[in-house]
Amino acid sequence: MSTVVASSTQGKTIPMQVTIKGRIDAARRHEKNAYTRIVTPAPDLYSRPQTVEVRSKQRLGQVGDEITVQAVLGGYTRKPFRSVDKETGETSMVTPVDMTLDAVE
Repeated sequence: MSTVVASSTQGKTIPMQVTIKGRIDAARRHEKNAYTRIVTPAPDLYSRPQTVEVRSKQRLGQVGDEITVQAVLGGYTRKPFRSVDKETGETSMVTPVDMTLDAVE
């Protein structure tokens, strides 16, 4: 198991920063960034593992590597769209929110 980035403040919680621990499932490059898909362990036998993608300037490891990485949580809203409830016919506006994870480098 390799530790990619260690936190500079041991034991302290930093707002908007998360620690991700898991196995690299896939990695790709786009322009100057590396995108690493990480599958985390399932919390128990009856739940599914979580999958996240972390953006970084350099590769975080090879497919199959177990890693721990610090990342900053971010996000943005996309274009709103109109949604109709099939049961009631009620119309509402929905604004999707995409979350991002950027490795602390």
